[in-house]
Amino acid sequence: MRRVILGIVALLITFGIGTGADVLRRYLFTKETPAAEKVEAASLEVAAPVFAPIVPLPESAPAPNLILDYNPEKLDHYGALYIMGPAPEGFRDFECIALGLSGAHAVEDSDYIAVYGDKSTGDWTPANFALVTERYLYFTTEPSKEQGFQFRFEGEFLVKDFTTVEGKNRAAVRGTLTKSKNGRTLAEQTITFKMEYMGC
Repeated sequence: MRRVILGIVALLITFGIGTGADVLRRYLFTKETPAAEKVEAASLEVAAPVFAPIVPLPESAPAPNLILDYNPEKLDHYGALYIMGPAPEGFRDFECIALGLSGAHAVEDSDYIAVYGDKSTGDWTPANFALVTERYLYFTTEPSKEQGFQFRFEGEFLVKDFTTVEGKNRAAVRGTLTKSKNGRTLAEQTITFKMEYMGC
């Protein structure tokens, strides 16, 4: 027990000597901090902010993304596609699909696809995406302005040159046409289309 008491006393003496030496060192070797100089505040003139007038951006639709993967010198995909025979359920008022794609008989400023979805109102909508190859036709449209219908078509060309079947009530294109509104499918049918001349 004596050793423990002597150890504690030695510990306390060592701690006291160390603390005293530290205080003495700080007292003897620290310099007085110099007095802070008075600094005058600089005058700064700030101009009032100038705001540019807000000009609204014109509303414009993005350019459609039409991917045409065929040789336009060998094919003719220009014309209006009408449903052959009686119109199926859900497409009674459907008018036509207008194809204005580059080809042997196309006019300038072509390369468009539009769907005329209602005979009575003339409501139509352009394709916002299309993939067209020698045999394949796929497109989607944006919502029509009047009724908000969207169309999707996936099918195939049955002829390379529309002029060979123009006005002859012969099949030109066959595929699945889907009509939707607000993301809800209203009608979907596999339809065969005939080709009629489009334009003046």
